Formats: sequence, C-alpha cells, structure tokens
Amino acid sequence: MCRWFAYISPTEPCLLHDVLIAPTHSLTNQIHDHYLPGLIHSNPSLPSSDHLITARNVLYNLDGLGIAWYTSSNSDFELGSTGKSSDGSLKEGLRPASYKTIQPPGKDANFRSICANTETRVLMAHIRAASGTAITPVNNHPFLFGRHSFMHNGVVSDFAAIKIHLCQKLSRASYAAVQGGTDSEHMAALYMSLLTNFSEDEGAFDREFSVEEMVGAMHAMVAAVVELQIALLGPRAKPNSLNLCTTDGVKMLAYRFRNHATQEPPSLYYSTTAGTTLNRKYPGHPDGNERPDGSVRVERVGLRAVEDHGKHIIIASEPSTYKEREWTLIPKNSYVVASQADGVVVKAIPYKDEWNTEDPMA
Repeated sequence: MCRWFAYISPTEPCLLHDVLIAPTHSLTNQIHDHYLPGLIHSNPSLPSSDHLITARNVLYNLDGLGIAWYTSSNSDFELGSTGKSSDGSLKEGLRPASYKTIQPPGKDANFRSICANTETRVLMAHIRAASGTAITPVNNHPFLFGRHSFMHNGVVSDFAAIKIHLCQKLSRASYAAVQGGTDSEHMAALYMSLLTNFSEDEGAFDREFSVEEMVGAMHAMVAAVVELQIALLGPRAKPNSLNLCTTDGVKMLAYRFRNHATQEPPSLYYSTTAGTTLNRKYPGHPDGNERPDGSVRVERVGLRAVEDHGKHIIIASEPSTYKEREWTLIPKNSYVVASQADGVVVKAIPYKDEWNTEDPMA
C-alpha cells in the first residue's frame, strides 16, 4: 500500500524539508521502513486474528512521489483591489502547487531543492505502490481539482470491473479533469462531482465548500463505490481499503475505511503536537532525545517556546516522529475533520452491515 502525509495550520507554516526529509522516519523513508504503534501486528508477542494487516501496510512504495503545497502566490499577484486578474478570474487565498516524479525521493535533486526552500501552511505528500496502473507521474497523488487536492492509500477492489460504470457517475467537468488511470483519481473525480453537485462549470472546482458538504460528498462517494461493487459482483465483491484525504487549503478531511467485519484498514494516525517537534524553530527532535550511539542530543539555543507554535494537525499513514504519545491511531471506519471553526473532530463513518464482504485471501 501507499503512504501519505498531510499537514494543515491556519497560522503556522512548516518547512517541507523538516517534515518530509529530515526525520529518520519521514515519508521519504517509508518506501521500505515502517513504524506502526498501536496496531496489533506491530507487537509480535500479541496474536492477531487479522493476519493480513501486515500485508496491507508493508509493501515497498517505489512507484512514484507527489506533493502539493498551498501558496498565496497567485492571489498575491492579483491586480490590486480591482477584482481583475491576468486570466479574468479572481483567485483569493491559497492554491496548490505540485511536483510529481517517479524518481526515488532520496535521489531526486529537484524534490530535495523544493523541500529545502519551501514553506507552507497546507501540505499533501504521497509515495505510491502501484496496484496495476502505469508507473508514470500522471498517476501519482495528490490529484488536483482547482483548489481541491485528493489522495488515497489502499485499493478499490476489482476496479477494472466497475470502472466504466463509475465513470458514468461523473460530472462532465470531473470526467474531463481525469488525466490518469488509477482507481484513486476516479474516486477523486466522483467526490468532486458530488461536492459540486455535478456542475459542468470548471470554475466550481475553485469554490470553497462547507465541512458538511465535504463530509457528505465523501460519504456518498464511498457508498457509491461499495454499492456499485455489490450490485455488479454480488457475492464475489471483495473488501476495499480506502484511506482518503482531501483539502481545499482551508479545511482537511481524512477517512480510514475497510468494508470487512473484522479486518483493519491500512494504518492512519493524526497528531496535533508533532508539528512542533518537526519544526526546527522549536525544541525537540523527531528521532527522540537520544542518539543511536546512546549520547544525548544537545538542544539548539534561541528556539521559540513550544506554546508559541500555532494550532495544526498532521494526518499520516505512519508517525514521522518516534514519540508515540504524540500520535493517535484513527479507529477503523472513522473520519477526521480539521477546520478553524470546530478544531479537530473524529467521528464514525455511517456504515451499513450489508457492505461487509469476504476476503478470499483471509
């Protein structure tokens, strides 16, 4: 399965290098290394009835990297307060810039240069383990629809069998925006179709929608995928692993879902404190206070007070600090919403027992 990392804060930017490269267990090192506190299989002394949970988390993620960082550059260069712009459309606030590559992130000089010199208050980053579609940058997450970004870890089971039917559920604008062939991008297009109420205006992708509208569209998208599989495949329908994340640059929504009675989805965690540990301006170190040789790390001087760090949330497939207390495992079939109005909210996904399917690999 893939791995992803998301950060959002209304006030506190992060340096991409600090969160994506510097930590020993940064996203770029989760290509082959995994740290999964709180999951049964991460403690070998405890038996697990879900023996495939390891398989849903420890594949090599070698098939591509993508990042989307939100910036105000476009709105900063609008023509004063006249409401005019170079292309005739006024884009206020943050918008996503992106970089995608199929080079290993540790060897990609362009990626490392971007990370060393870019700060942002909203970030989505993803490393890919392909599940049958081409290894090419266009298939890398996150997928952008105007101001909205979307990424996924997991798999839509039997996607080839339902793809044509799923495409028939898309708005014309969302269908036209699909550039690759992944199950993830098609889910993103269905989510955007539902979010924009099937508007045929591409400008709808630049609208900001309410938290309730975002959550409702995500619920409806997941329900549509599962119910389409059951309708077309009947008892042959298999479970999906859907760890999903979307943001409009102001709010963030993440989903941890698997439609099986007992099996866990891939790992997904959140933290409202790890951003401080990951920020070089503040005390602490993502790898802990003790070095591998046993010596104690010396704190940098002149650092800001921890309490001065702005409110934020990180949602990630795996913790990027080795401070387990900083991270909370998101429960199975739950979602997390982060917004300025309501802070961080975790709720259960509306779930129907008839969605449960059998895993032939169990």
